[in-house]
Amino acid sequence: MIEIERTNTTEEFESGVLALTEIFIDEYPYYETWIRKNLSQFKNGEKQILQIKSNDELLGYLMIHFCQKNIVKINGIYVFENNKGKGIATNAIERLTEILKQNGVDLIFVQTRLDNNAVVHLFDKTGYNLIGTNYHEIEEKNNWVACNNVSDLKVNSQTVASKIYDGFSALSPEQIGALRQEYKDANLVLKKTKKNR
Repeated sequence: MIEIERTNTTEEFESGVLALTEIFIDEYPYYETWIRKNLSQFKNGEKQILQIKSNDELLGYLMIHFCQKNIVKINGIYVFENNKGKGIATNAIERLTEILKQNGVDLIFVQTRLDNNAVVHLFDKTGYNLIGTNYHEIEEKNNWVACNNVSDLKVNSQTVASKIYDGFSALSPEQIGALRQEYKDANLVLKKTKKNR
């Protein structure tokens, strides 16, 4: 069974930062700087690095950001290379979603690159609906934005997304379908600078 645990010690946190930045450094070179710049928010719990575990074995990491008490953004997920293809990412997102729902979260947002079909497929499988794109100023390109309303709250997720993502553009179902079609053959593979532990 997959468990999700917050990194509690400095050593656990630093291991999480190292793992996430080693994986994302080539594709997202600003990641480590962004984490270091927001250390106070990681310390107070507004942002968190979470361990993905099973039977006390560390399988990977998630990173989340509490935008408000009832709105969370998933900022990153990584399952170690030797654990890929086992459904761990799917189970981790489902487990995290359930934990957040139990803790009063209403809306969970996540974004990924338009060419990252593996993660878009993960969104589709775990109840996250594509709602638009977000222009990422550092990358100078658009990312998908998806949302999972885990409550009975009647709210327009696109309106909320426009308040928490600078550069968000709401898309109609037809526009989402066209963009999916445009990127259907894309398959982003993250480059790794070091071997996983």
